[in-house]
Amino acid sequence: MGYMIKKWFAVWCGLISGALTVSCDMMHDETEDCPTGLYLSFKYDYNLQRADMFNDHVGAVSVYVFDETGHYVTCREVKNEGDYRPLADPLYAMHMDLAPGRYQFLVLAGQCCYDDMLASDRARFLRALPESGDSLCEVGVHLECESRTFSGGTLNWVDNGGLPLDTVWHGMECTPVEVFGQRPTYHKISLMRNTKKINVSLRELDDPTDMDVENYDMKIVDRNMQLRWDNSVDESMGPVVYQPHDTWNTDDRTPVRAASDDTDAVMGKIAHADFMTSRIMYHEDPADDGVLSITDKRNGNEIVRVNLPDMLSRLRSSEEIYRYSPQEFLDRGYDYQMDFFLKGGELAYVNIGISVLNWSVRVQFEEL
Repeated sequence: MGYMIKKWFAVWCGLISGALTVSCDMMHDETEDCPTGLYLSFKYDYNLQRADMFNDHVGAVSVYVFDETGHYVTCREVKNEGDYRPLADPLYAMHMDLAPGRYQFLVLAGQCCYDDMLASDRARFLRALPESGDSLCEVGVHLECESRTFSGGTLNWVDNGGLPLDTVWHGMECTPVEVFGQRPTYHKISLMRNTKKINVSLRELDDPTDMDVENYDMKIVDRNMQLRWDNSVDESMGPVVYQPHDTWNTDDRTPVRAASDDTDAVMGKIAHADFMTSRIMYHEDPADDGVLSITDKRNGNEIVRVNLPDMLSRLRSSEEIYRYSPQEFLDRGYDYQMDFFLKGGELAYVNIGISVLNWSVRVQFEEL
């Protein structure tokens, strides 16, 4: 019995060995059946949901390839277009037929491809693109602005054309990834969203009917128009001014005076404004932070002036979220709500919220 078991085991090992030999021959001869090169996939889970939303949010990806010394080699872009939506596939991976070697990668992504961004009427994030042999450090993103001179100096203004900014994601891999000649390499790069949406509303507590968005000048002033290759902000470019890309009024749900037999209900008004900005940075020195300012055009009084990153980061109010640093919270979040309540034309308090969280934070004026 022992002899027969040994004999059958030897035959089985021989069959397996032959199968492996044929398989290896196929790997060398039938390259269309055996993948080679680099398969690069992407994820966007650097958000407060901590869920990978790449397939739902991103519509175009540009990958800039550098050799292991950081010099430019090539670029590949893939986009969703019409019924062809490769990036919506959870199993999508970009195939790059690179020569064997070690490579670094810089990724810029958007809701549409870069050429379509350039063709739009909105303010654009212009890319400093590399040429053959250029250094990785030469790549960057610059928000298109126009220079305006005032008595107090010169400021850069974002001309958004009444449209929100294009959403921009950034990712990179600076630890060289090795690509082999006879077998595939698989790698995944994580993305971070740089563009932020901020909705602002204004209400008047004393006389809710005395509210009209046309009576207010709203702006955000920051120093975030230039993003370097590593996604750090080059603040030497000076201040940049963002204005709302959309403003409107709505009726409050609770009427100031109810309807009677002789009169209609009198509704209070709420003023709204939508902003989009580049990456918001939290600084050790609050004087370096971006500012949200609202001025009453009727008398020139600045009724709201708040430190934007400090105010938004106060939403870290749960134990789970509070473990993030203020900067990580700002980088993970992207859709904020700020409701300012005025009393007699002066700021009384503000409610701050974010779309993905089921709570808000109220800050009294005395705390500002």
